[in-house]
Amino acid sequence: MKKTAVFLGFINVVAVSAQAQTGIDTLVVTGERTRDSVAGAQTLDTDQLQPGSRADAAELLQGINGVQADSRSNYAQDTRITLRGFGARSAFGVRGLDLQIDGIPLSMPDGQGQFSGAVLDGVKTISVLTGPVAALYGNGAGGVINLISAAPINNRISVDATADEDGLSRNHVSAEFRDAELGVRIQASRVDADGNRPHASATREQLGAQVYYTLDNGIEAQYRFDKEDAPLLQDPLGLTQEQSQADPYQLNSSAEFFNTRKTISHLQNAFSLRQEKGDQRWQVALWQGDRHIQQYLAQKGDALANSGGVVDLTRQFSGGNGNYTWDFNLANQPVSFTLGGEWSAMNDKRKGYVNNGGVAGDLRRDELGQADNRDAYVLVKWQASDDWEFLAGARQSHLELSVDDYFIIPTKNADDSGNKTFNRHSESLATRYKINENFSVHAAIGNGFETPTLTEMAYTNGDKGFNNTLDAASNHQQEMGIDFQHKKINLSLTAFNIKTQDELVVDQSINGRTTYVNATETERKGVEFSGNFEFSDALDARIALNYLDATYTQGQFASLQLPGVAKLNHYAQINWSPLHNDLLKFGVSLNHRNQIAANDNNQIKAPSYTTADFAISGRFTVMQSLQTDWWFKLANVADENYVGSVIVNQTNGRAFEPASGRNLAAGIKLAYDF
Repeated sequence: MKKTAVFLGFINVVAVSAQAQTGIDTLVVTGERTRDSVAGAQTLDTDQLQPGSRADAAELLQGINGVQADSRSNYAQDTRITLRGFGARSAFGVRGLDLQIDGIPLSMPDGQGQFSGAVLDGVKTISVLTGPVAALYGNGAGGVINLISAAPINNRISVDATADEDGLSRNHVSAEFRDAELGVRIQASRVDADGNRPHASATREQLGAQVYYTLDNGIEAQYRFDKEDAPLLQDPLGLTQEQSQADPYQLNSSAEFFNTRKTISHLQNAFSLRQEKGDQRWQVALWQGDRHIQQYLAQKGDALANSGGVVDLTRQFSGGNGNYTWDFNLANQPVSFTLGGEWSAMNDKRKGYVNNGGVAGDLRRDELGQADNRDAYVLVKWQASDDWEFLAGARQSHLELSVDDYFIIPTKNADDSGNKTFNRHSESLATRYKINENFSVHAAIGNGFETPTLTEMAYTNGDKGFNNTLDAASNHQQEMGIDFQHKKINLSLTAFNIKTQDELVVDQSINGRTTYVNATETERKGVEFSGNFEFSDALDARIALNYLDATYTQGQFASLQLPGVAKLNHYAQINWSPLHNDLLKFGVSLNHRNQIAANDNNQIKAPSYTTADFAISGRFTVMQSLQTDWWFKLANVADENYVGSVIVNQTNGRAFEPASGRNLAAGIKLAYDF
């Protein structure tokens, strides 16, 4: 499966105070290394975020450099996430990124994924890795996002509820237990939403469990269970530029006529073991899951060569990986050597039916899609001196994609079966030099690749079946930057350049049916600046400024902007606790994004916008056992009409998904310790 924290044991980790015999920090997979490491991952504690319902993963990703998280205001389509432009082509779900929760993969072996299947409550740290080192995660790793929860530390039962003016209500209950080496968390949540537009209501229920146990010999075991049931997720579809400007909350008539909607049933289990003490360490992980989706598109799809207007998908996926790390000395300096492997598989049983005005009709598609991935990798980390640190790694990937077509009618509907095999490698070299106690500089280069997903290869224009002409995109990345840390101030400035050949882009998107092609070449270059400031125990702030120039460099769209990517994406937040405690806290956040092209020819663009959110929250304890958390949040204070997300290369022009206007939300949480 896509890369877990077990995969890059010493990159996707945080150093703890214990030392191995050779002096290398003992490394664990419960967190991400910070900016002062050679890997250069960013971390953000959820306590730094504005309060919110946590019904959308976009809430957790605001203000992180390189991240563009677009809320579609549409629960039938997952949060749109891009990292330095990777994943921008996605019409639904997430593409080209490695998604994890507690190091457990939420991405499939072919590169598609989503956060919706996991309960986001309990997440304590957001870890994001961008740049050349991320390429070591293999196929489709334009960046890595790992949401990390903390093991329970005491016995606690909590309930919380949130609501907003768009008709959203979310209720969540959690029970945590701790007994010596055993920790258990069980949680459940339910979301009901009316939506900010007609035909946008949703119901989603989630159940999650995590078990942590440390054996007598120091081996740590973890089990994670996630289950999602979404019996109704209505899809309001997009609007044209003119419709969005005239009335962003109007009805798309096709949504009503075809009753566009989705149902989801998702279940995933994962188990891992690790031994991270001493100079020889190892980690293994196994996971398995099932996902069923039924989706009604805005088309009838009754032609025999068409795949239908109703998608019925049953997916089974599984995988495992492991690695071994050996610490030793080289020239009297500590070295870590890691050798690992990974395998994953996915079977998609996909059927398509005619959409008779929201009712499934005759069969138009019946096929089995399979993805099989096998990887091997090696990593070396060398602390050459007190000031110099180096990281080098390489990964070899083998991916097989195939489709077996069972809906064949001679002379009327041809056999659309097909298969393709990708053998690719990725490598990266990174270094960091510590100038003094406050300043350090870092640099990295690397090569990566991204294959088309099984879904993307399933269609061609004209309903000709498996798109065997699609090839993998290959990229070459360079990055350099400087970091500053002094007491309660952290600053980081990074410049990067990414050149991609055979970039995977949307060819056309019509009523939910999307096809893809390989572009010639693209280039993404940019600068990122982030700052964290703790002025006092009552006042703190953070800022993230992003400039990204993403363009086609060859072909008919040369010099034009890649659709779905903002050139400017800025965030700022300030928090003030006037009583110097948790009883009362004020927060203000600003988000600016300039215009985004919705299609390759750049003729349709979502306008730039600036929004402000204001929040007030507090926490108090009653009788030392009952803790109460409360918050109010006024989002989009100026009631700006803006586009939350675009649907890339939507042929009918309905590319805009409007964000909500001024919106008041509130939440309360009661927690009892026993």
